Amino acid sequence: MHTVMVARGVNWVAIPEAGLSVLCGCPADSVKLLMKKGLIVGTQKDGVAFETGPNAILLSDVPTQNETFCNLAEFPILQMLYRQGMMVPGPPGNTGQKPLLIGLESQVRSQSQYIFRGNYGLSSLEEIVAAGVPPGTAQDYMRMKLWFAFGRIRQTDEMLDTRIVGPSSVELRAGVMVRRTGFNVYEFACAGQTVQVDLNLGRGNGTRLHTRSDSTRSAGSTSQSCTSARGTGGTRRSPAWAAS
Repeated sequence: MHTVMVARGVNWVAIPEAGLSVLCGCPADSVKLLMKKGLIVGTQKDGVAFETGPNAILLSDVPTQNETFCNLAEFPILQMLYRQGMMVPGPPGNTGQKPLLIGLESQVRSQSQYIFRGNYGLSSLEEIVAAGVPPGTAQDYMRMKLWFAFGRIRQTDEMLDTRIVGPSSVELRAGVMVRRTGFNVYEFACAGQTVQVDLNLGRGNGTRLHTRSDSTRSAGSTSQSCTSARGTGGTRRSPAWAAS
């Protein structure tokens, strides 16, 4: 089990033996931040191009800190569903495992609703017509939506798994446990090892994307075990199936 500090208030916790990679904190630009750290890269399997990345998100206890949004889970979830291919029929990234959303019940519920609307927008013919679109045009829009949705609109619980976390330990997957130890502070445990993650930004601090290349910087890794956490690098490609 190891961690990488991606940015202030954003951490990566990887438990390879459990097949779990957790994005802890998901403010604006979290996907770009992971790309800059080499934690999202293009790869190939069986001749199919797709991306790597997290398969779980730990949400902040609060939606905003220091006048910035902390929980913008839509974008990393869409990266999991479509660019990793977790919800796309056919690609190697579709193993039957769903993205995992972790946190307080209030935040998990609100983010689940936000992700559904972010993925589909208006999700039925009735909703589109109620928004003032002529019925014939609304039918065209709905056919287009269903084509991109692979034939049907899925409810959030069909797209995501969720874990509600409190002071008692909750199992995520394959023996990995997590518990809330304080405000915005969580502890992961697996096979006798523990890692603590603090999502608090502190007064006057925020998370932003730096435009200067990271190539001359250190990896910024904070190893919490004998395994070093390093990005793998590589050239980012658009998945072949994403263009079809």
